[in-house]
Amino acid sequence: MTLLGKSFTVIIFLLSLSFMVLALAVNASHRNWRDVVLGPSGYKEKIEAISRENEQLEDAKQRAQAALSREQVARRTALASLQTQLDQLQEELQLRISSVQKLEGELSNLAQVDKIRAEELQTLTDTTANLRDQVRKEQQDRDALFAQTLVLQDKLNQARGVRLQFETRNQNLQKELTRFREIADHMGIDPKAPLDGAPPERNGNVLVINRTKGLAEVSIGMDDGIRPGHELEVTRKSRYIGRLKVLKATPNRAVGEIMKDYSEGFILEGDRVDTSID
Repeated sequence: MTLLGKSFTVIIFLLSLSFMVLALAVNASHRNWRDVVLGPSGYKEKIEAISRENEQLEDAKQRAQAALSREQVARRTALASLQTQLDQLQEELQLRISSVQKLEGELSNLAQVDKIRAEELQTLTDTTANLRDQVRKEQQDRDALFAQTLVLQDKLNQARGVRLQFETRNQNLQKELTRFREIADHMGIDPKAPLDGAPPERNGNVLVINRTKGLAEVSIGMDDGIRPGHELEVTRKSRYIGRLKVLKATPNRAVGEIMKDYSEGFILEGDRVDTSID
């Protein structure tokens, strides 16, 4: 036998001894657990006893909780009743306090009113005496006013006669004015036109610019008193731009020549034109 075989033989022998010792130890410590659990005073009997005791304790707990709930409900009911009574008493007390305060206020007001009435009575007494004196004075003044009224009535009658004369004269002047207007319209005379030939105070805007010909069309014309030869001042936002000389005028338009000697800028569409500026 080789050394390797001897070694395996020894190892097998040692392992056999180890398993034998382990088996003996297990056999020595083995217990019958069925007898331990199901036997007299076993775990099963103890568990059942503990379960019955637990059920009894649970039942007692539920009864105690029910009794406690009933007691709490009874206490809440009693407390709510007492709170309601307290609220009612407080409300009644508040009403009584308000009533007392109201009565005190009324008493104070009555005292104040009584004092005021006494003062008013004294004032009325003094006023009555003054009114008697005023009545006598007013009677005297009335007699004097009646005399003045007679005088003023005579003057009023005279004024009415004078007014009638002026009304008649005014009617005659109105007829003459109407006649003069008809004559002026027939002869093409504008009563509003200045006597020195200057255009009336008018303003408008530049509508069209013709820079090639140096002309500008504006929005005022003959109906506004503009005539050929009139000069118009051009401004933009209070800034002086230049001057136009009217060459042609229609009822609501006019065409003017841009006067280069007065030009201080380029005239644009929308610029303001005035017959005169201060």
